[in-house]
Formats: sequence, C-alpha cells, structure tokens
Amino acid sequence: MADPICRWRNPFLHNVIELISILPKEEMTKEKARDITNARSHLKGDFYKTPYQLACQLGLYYENNGRYFPKFIHQPTEQEIFHYLQNWIKHYSVPNPYTKGFENLQSLSAHAELCRKLFESRAPIEWINTTAEIFNTTIGNEDILRNSIKSYSPVISIIKGMIVLKEGRAYEDLVEYIDVDVLDHREDKEYFFDLFPLPINSMPRNGEVDFNTQPIQAITAEIRNTPTLTETEKQQIISARIGQGIFRRNLIADCGFCPISLVDDTNLLIASHIKPWRISNNEERIDFKNGILLAPTYDRLFDRGLISFTNSKELIISTAVSEENRQRLNIIAGTIHNNLPLEGREEYLQFHRDHIFKN
Repeated sequence: MADPICRWRNPFLHNVIELISILPKEEMTKEKARDITNARSHLKGDFYKTPYQLACQLGLYYENNGRYFPKFIHQPTEQEIFHYLQNWIKHYSVPNPYTKGFENLQSLSAHAELCRKLFESRAPIEWINTTAEIFNTTIGNEDILRNSIKSYSPVISIIKGMIVLKEGRAYEDLVEYIDVDVLDHREDKEYFFDLFPLPINSMPRNGEVDFNTQPIQAITAEIRNTPTLTETEKQQIISARIGQGIFRRNLIADCGFCPISLVDDTNLLIASHIKPWRISNNEERIDFKNGILLAPTYDRLFDRGLISFTNSKELIISTAVSEENRQRLNIIAGTIHNNLPLEGREEYLQFHRDHIFKN
C-alpha cells in the first residue's frame, strides 16, 4: 500500500492558505527560507518533518542548488488559490518526488485517469475499485485524494463511494481533462513544480511587460497553438517573457548576481534576455545562456540597446547616452567586467551588438 498524497491535513482551502502564509514570498537561500518558515510556523513540531511534504506536493515552493523559489510572491486571495488548486488537481502526478512506493507505476494524473474511466463507462463507477485499478494497488490515505478531487475537480465528484459527474456537467466535458501534462520522471522536482503555474494575471512581472499588447498577444497565441509543445512547455516559454520560471531559476543557478553592480540579492535583479524574447525561437526563449541578471537600471539600458558587452567582457556604451548621464549612472566605456558570465553567450551577445545596440 502506498500514499498518493501525504497525510498531514487535507489540502482544503483554509489549510493551503495557512501553508502559503507561513512560506517566505521571496527567493532566498534554502537555509534562510527554512529558518523563516520554522520561526513563522505555529504548527505542532518542525515544519520540515510533516507539513513541508504537502506544501511540496501542492507545488508551493521548490529548492534547487541551495536556493528557495516560492510559487507565490504575495499573499494571494482565496479566489486565486482556488483557481490554482483547480489546475493542481488536474496535473497532480503520482508517483512524484514527494511520494513513496509506486515503484512499478509510470507517473499519471489520478484526476485524468478517473475522468477517462468515467468517460468510458458513461455511468457512475466505484471509487475504491477504480483507484485500485489505476494504481495497481489499494492506496493509502484514499480520503485525502478523495477530498482533494471533491474540492477542486471542475467535472467530477465522489458521492457515497461512487465517482460521478458534477451537477450540470456532461460526459463529453470529461474529454479536455483526460489528456493532460504529467511528470515524465518521478524525481524531476523542477518539472513537477512547473506543472502547476500561476494564471497569467497572477504572475509577477518584471519591467514594463504587458501581455495585452497586440504583438505579444499574437506570439503567445501562436505558442499556445503549437501542437508539438506540452501545456507545461508552453507555460515555461511564456513565463520566460517576464523573466520567471525555469529561465530565471537556471540563470540564477548559473550566475546569481549582476556582473556590473555585483548586487547578489536576486529579488533586486531582472532576468533579461540578450536576444529579445519576441524575436527568439522557443528554444532560445528558455535558454538561460540567452540571459543575464542585471540590476534594474542596467537592465533598462541593456534592453534598449544603450549598453552592451564585447566577447572580451568589455562594456560598450551608445553615443545616445551623454557623458553627463554616463557619470550619473557610474558607467565607463571600456570597463572590463570580469564577472560577466560569458561562456555560451558569445553568439547571443554578438546578436545584441549587431541588432539591438544603438551605435
């Protein structure tokens, strides 16, 4: 017997709100995040003995290379959390990095498989027998999974031991919930974290990014309609537009500071594309080598082509920046910035000098 979701508390809305309120809302070192979380936690015992497992299974934070990355950088509204959890239940994969057992099971979405079974039956089906068939075993903590589905599934519920359609739903409505992204490799914590993105209107934004502009709308629509990409991959590419997600995390792991100012608080830095996102292909859009972390002022100069770098790490400044403003900005043409992460960025920087930099 194995548990698809851990037993701490049911992931009811008030419990998830409590977990989010305890977790830090900023990127930081893993050690600092754990100290803050334990200091805030009024839960019985060490947060990292029990509650953390549910927080991870909910995709509320991710740790990598000694860094902590939260899903929410603000305290979200109940409605935001509810919409997030509706998406979570659709993609929640078993097994995953935070479950034990299920050694011979390929990761699957329990919700998707239940929708599939119900669609094929076109009549109510038994909960216990169906879950045993899906997981090839009698599962533990079945009430936790059952209550999660009842709370957040848009289409199905479990009533008196039977899986049924929610009121007002038809069997044809199940189809869109059957073929969903799931975890390919059970130990891939990063992909698991990215299975549960925030809605676009709840995502943090850097600079002046606006998804409502016509060019960005057209590009994002094209990405969303690309059949060769999974929904998670599409979300990763779109998130990279605002310097978030896998693009930002990998960039921080590669070089966690601004090479000009040497500021290393990543909350103060912008993950900027060298070759602009709008004219990059999808591979280039999430390639962290097509990125550089910069303090906001330098990011604005770089983004507008007013500064760039040679492949010798030398700062070059556009003639559009007056000598007076160069002094005010504390930038000097010809300065060698030895901390510039150059390897793998040579071609991107060449493109920036040739097509973005205003000479």
